[in-house]
Amino acid sequence: MIRGMRSTAAAVCLATAMLVSACGGSAGGSTTGQPETPEGGTNVPEKPKENITLRMLQDGATISDDEFANLIAAPVKAKFPHITVEMVRLGKGEASIESMLARGDFPDFVFTTYPRIKAHRDLGTVLDLSALIQTHKLDMNRFDAAALETSRVYGDGKYYGIPFSLNFLAFFYNKDLFDQFGVSYPKEGMTWEETIAMARSFSRTVGGVTFKGIMLPGITDLSTQLTLPRVDLKTNKAMIASDGWRRVFDVIKAANEIPGNQNQVLDDFLVNQTLAMLPSYDARFAALEKLHGTPNNFNWDITQFPSFKEYPNRSLASSGHFLLVSASTKKKDEAFEVIKLLTSNEIQNLITEHGRFTSLRDEAIRNRYGVNMKSMQGKNISVVFKSAFAPPFTPTPYDAIASRHLNEAVKKLNAGQSDINTIMREAEELTNRDIEAELKK
Repeated sequence: MIRGMRSTAAAVCLATAMLVSACGGSAGGSTTGQPETPEGGTNVPEKPKENITLRMLQDGATISDDEFANLIAAPVKAKFPHITVEMVRLGKGEASIESMLARGDFPDFVFTTYPRIKAHRDLGTVLDLSALIQTHKLDMNRFDAAALETSRVYGDGKYYGIPFSLNFLAFFYNKDLFDQFGVSYPKEGMTWEETIAMARSFSRTVGGVTFKGIMLPGITDLSTQLTLPRVDLKTNKAMIASDGWRRVFDVIKAANEIPGNQNQVLDDFLVNQTLAMLPSYDARFAALEKLHGTPNNFNWDITQFPSFKEYPNRSLASSGHFLLVSASTKKKDEAFEVIKLLTSNEIQNLITEHGRFTSLRDEAIRNRYGVNMKSMQGKNISVVFKSAFAPPFTPTPYDAIASRHLNEAVKKLNAGQSDINTIMREAEELTNRDIEAELKK
């Protein structure tokens, strides 16, 4: 998710100074500046460690230059003065994975999104981290359980990725519109049926302006709330014509059938301010922060993400950014020590305060989310975290094919071209057709 840096230079310097202090020894010591032995002598100072550079490949997971400098490079330098971290952004040509591998120049570790864990595992570019986790005594119980399960599922039962930061879900709503139309604010624990019923209250045109009730997440995101696989891993057959997918299509259909609630865009909430409710990812906070203090600012708030009634207090599947160690690096231990630092309480607290949600299960750190964001003041962020992430579905190499046809199916549904059963059956048939064509190549 795209997030601008919300820190000041002073805040970053203070955090870095705290890290340096935390790395120091006790207040006592010899007057010569050398540590004393039990016999009263002095130890020979340790030989300075050789300066090294670790290169981090940014692959898919969004991170700004400022975020990298202040949330990764600076803390690493504070803890390990001999280590410099540089970022390599994945691109085309000379910056592609293929070119890097051909040159024998693949970076030392990777900053990426969860689907890319499987891609790198299949390419053989990253390590199974089991041995490094044990050697460096990284306590995996500290991490969010759903994030670990995502790493394990996309790693074929092994840990190739360590969670760095997560995307979370919130229910954003425009309080000004609720007040204007006399509608009670959304409450925590609402189901999709209750949420869509509330959205009908905003179906009206006032002074030539059409107001809309709700904009839903896309079908491939929304379906993760029910942990719905797209393709059977064993048979390579689509699994779209099922009761679970029917539930998702029903919710989408109900929202689209509200008069005037069609063709919503994000700007309807953020810019036009004609959309009342937006269940969405935490990236919306960055956009709202930019509006704070401007003439376009409006009165908004958040509550718990809506859920299917079969699975209360469950949001979408865990997604976020992971750290992987290169299979070709000669500095795997140093790279893993950097990963261990970046997932420490100190650094996770730092990134959470500045708009990236921690990968740890620590409630105290989670509740520090956005404390340096002016627009977040007075918002009840803790209610958002009453929802647990949904378990991940098992990925296959053909999920992108299924997703393409699912998105097309939603377009047909919203256009009223056919009924849900027919649309689902057609999407499954088209997916199977394209998978069979892919298998023949």
